[in-house]
Amino acid sequence: MKWMHCAWRASFRKVICHPVWAAMLVAVFFSAPAVLAHHGLAEFDTTRTVKMYGTVTSFEWINPHSFIYANIKDANGKVANWKLELGSPGMLSRYGGWSPKTVKRGDLITVQGFWAKDGSHYFSVGRIWLPNGQSLEGKP
Repeated sequence: MKWMHCAWRASFRKVICHPVWAAMLVAVFFSAPAVLAHHGLAEFDTTRTVKMYGTVTSFEWINPHSFIYANIKDANGKVANWKLELGSPGMLSRYGGWSPKTVKRGDLITVQGFWAKDGSHYFSVGRIWLPNGQSLEGKP
């Protein structure tokens, strides 16, 4: 099969117009949107809002999402360390009133949001109540 219809300069024609390279470029072009996709709350059961109470063990102010880790007691009294997902630091600080020092280790917090569909100790925070009574959105 001849690749004569390529409009590239001759120096690039051998590379770009080669069937293998052309296929790779097409694959990269069409897969880029999938790689950049953000699936929001797809991992969480949004049919039921849950409120939980716990003690902060750490706070990660990182992109693309910040996380609070907290020891939370279940209905049977068993304590587990939960990963509580928040929005991005930029969105949290710009629209939510957050800073890297908003939550500290040892803080007693209340969070409202959604459990992970897979039953793991993973939670999407919609709202948080801090020890001083202040209420903030988790995903502004």
